[in-house]
Amino acid sequence: MSAAVLQARGLTHSYGRLDALAALTLDVRPGECVALIGANGSGKSTAVRIIAGLLAPTSGSVRIAGADPHTEPEAEQARAALALVPDTPLLYDDLTVMEHLELVGIAHGVPDDELVVRIPELLARLDLDGRRDFLPRELSRGMRQKTQLACALIRPAELLVLDEPVVGLDPPSQQLLGTLLAEAKAAGVAVLFTTHQLAFADNLADRAVMLREGAVLDTGPWHQVRERARERGWQ
Repeated sequence: MSAAVLQARGLTHSYGRLDALAALTLDVRPGECVALIGANGSGKSTAVRIIAGLLAPTSGSVRIAGADPHTEPEAEQARAALALVPDTPLLYDDLTVMEHLELVGIAHGVPDDELVVRIPELLARLDLDGRRDFLPRELSRGMRQKTQLACALIRPAELLVLDEPVVGLDPPSQQLLGTLLAEAKAAGVAVLFTTHQLAFADNLADRAVMLREGAVLDTGPWHQVRERARERGWQ
């Protein structure tokens, strides 16, 4: 069995007296997709922010491709291995869609001859081709989300992390997102995403971790967790 790309051990984060996340332990291996599920406020985004190195854990540890995202110089190695799609798109105000992809590709060492092929490919698949010269403020919420996704896919990554990726996407775009994530899995990328829309994870997630008020309520193979969620009345 391949070594886990993501290793999280006992992750906890507290805001004063509020425990936003309590003792989350999680592995994600190459070619595996894990869904973090739960209602809003369950701790999913807190977990993602800690894993991505954006929020320090109160206790516990994270390793991405063997590197700690919270400690330099290892954090640089971790950032190189992880591509993040946050719940709110983070784009540069003065860069067009095309310029975002060029910048991310160059920053992560993608060869020019590969960018020339990959950028038009992604723009076409994500229905961004007609907006390649648009600035973020000229894009809808869904188009900004697609731009952020394209930025994650244009670069090499061992771990792809997405926080509520279907929010803002129409049904055809959600279906396309599922296809793109399945392709990433097939290419050996480890995938972790959060969602409160369980249907999106069907036929995509291999395993699931269900959170409630920061604590792990259930974990296991996707179809088993999904069935237990139905029994709890969560569709």
